[in-house]
Amino acid sequence: MLIAGAGPIGVITAQSAKAFGAAEVIVSDPVAERRAMAERYGATATLDPAADAFIDCSGATPAVRSGITAVRGAGTVVLVGMGADEIPMPIPIIQNRELKVTGVFRYTGTWPVAAHLAATGQVELASLVTGRYDLDHVEDALNADLTPGALKTVVHL
Repeated sequence: MLIAGAGPIGVITAQSAKAFGAAEVIVSDPVAERRAMAERYGATATLDPAADAFIDCSGATPAVRSGITAVRGAGTVVLVGMGADEIPMPIPIIQNRELKVTGVFRYTGTWPVAAHLAATGQVELASLVTGRYDLDHVEDALNADLTPGALKTVVHL
């Protein structure tokens, strides 16, 4: 269970989750003292929701907006996922925190680094292919992403 907020309601919710059998209760709060209190009252782990960088790979508007709000001052936001043509951005947060917001398309200049990571085993790729289809089953391949657990589909000759 993930609980956002380690105030009184969050701490009570964490205790209740454990009472109802949750094996893992993670509480997120930006205040270190509140995270410590949550652990004292039974949270199995806590985390600071603020991040130095956020990379959105979903393209989903709610994910982009909430991710931006989680970045610390002078942090970086990278938009990778392709989503809506236009997304309303939280401009005051971007300006006040002096965030760097950039996009990535076609991964310009990333191939040498990607090849190195794959060659050295730091990134494992082969098992990401969860579907293999021949040309007679292209329609099935195009719909494979509707299957939970599908990651990457390959169409081969």
